[in-house]
Amino acid sequence: MGHLHHFSAGWISPVLAYAMACVGSALGLRCTVRARAADGRSRRNWLLTGSVAIGSGIWTMHFIAMLDSGSPAARSTTTSR
Repeated sequence: MGHLHHFSAGWISPVLAYAMACVGSALGLRCTVRARAADGRSRRNWLLTGSVAIGSGIWTMHFIAMLDSGSPAARSTTTSR
């Protein structure tokens, strides 16, 4: 069983992960506001864009956090060996 080194890269990684989640949330909410003012296909497209923005923000946050955690699973997702 491996040992996790939490925050091994300092505080920049958690702060960056949090910032990415906030950016994704803000973009998703902005798209939702635009979708409320739109009709038809435009509304659907704004909602789809908003959901992709929120999902990307969450995925990016978790990816950055996994890289910083030092777990073997996080190292296997990188291309360098």
